Amino acid sequence: MPSQVFISYSSKDRTIANMVCALLEARGHRCWIAPRDIVPGTSWGEAIIDGLKSSTVFVLVFSSHANTSPQILREVERAVHLGLPIIPFRIEDVVPERSLEYFMSVPHWLDALSPPVEDHIARLGDVVAMLVEGPKTDYLPGKPRGVKRFSWNNGLVRALAGGAGLALLLLAAWLGGLAPPGSAIGWIAPLLALAIPAGVIGSGQVRLWAARGVQAALLALLLAAGGVYGWASSSYIVAGENGAPLVRGTTCTPDAKLVFESECPDLPSDALADAAYDPAALWTAASIGQVKLMLGGAWAAIAAAAALLVSGWLGGPRRLKQED
Repeated sequence: MPSQVFISYSSKDRTIANMVCALLEARGHRCWIAPRDIVPGTSWGEAIIDGLKSSTVFVLVFSSHANTSPQILREVERAVHLGLPIIPFRIEDVVPERSLEYFMSVPHWLDALSPPVEDHIARLGDVVAMLVEGPKTDYLPGKPRGVKRFSWNNGLVRALAGGAGLALLLLAAWLGGLAPPGSAIGWIAPLLALAIPAGVIGSGQVRLWAARGVQAALLALLLAAGGVYGWASSSYIVAGENGAPLVRGTTCTPDAKLVFESECPDLPSDALADAAYDPAALWTAASIGQVKLMLGGAWAAIAAAAALLVSGWLGGPRRLKQED
């Protein structure tokens, strides 16, 4: 099966080269890339020449490693000899050595120096599509099935996966009794963890939330909200009947003041039992509502800040790690 695109790269840049190959083939451009397309037992040099002759476009993943590679130089020289259009895909800010510069003084350069690299590869695909004059074979890329349909290179997939993990943690906290008792925020928080990443990626504002300053501010908010919730829960959540958590208030009712005047509002534990575990009999409804609002607000801030952190961290541009 003839190929359309010959991908030349240094072994140190294998990660990026494989991504280029995968995304180009997903767009219908059959690629030739070593060592995948070299039949075991055949001569490496012969396989390279065959791959070049069967291709119509030559893509060079250009870096400092490729710049000093004798093998890359030979492949570029052969591509020029065969008259293949050469597309240098530069992933590092380096200029070609004189030997390579001799062969690559004419072709257009595509720079992929800033993340996300997926955007640059998409542009590369557009250029390849313009250079390839129609499919040379009936090659059609296989449609991914199952979990393979969801690529980790997609920021939305990464953000939703992180949001789902956060939602499970919040759900477990709610079921485990760590969330504010008797508050709808317990089950709303996991929904926020799913909705916020989807909203951030869908609105195209992921770069804002991925900025270091914004991430630092969100982390500070998360820690502050966690501190407030920890203090409030230890101070105002008390054990009710059979150990069930209840929220107490900050101001005693008139009747409670008559009985526990010197101890209000921090009443002894037996006071709640004497009141049939009815907090409203000991503390005013307004003060109980204020405490519930503080607990719910802190819990919601924890969920929202964590979800925004996940959105920026997982959904934002990624720098690909090159192999040593």
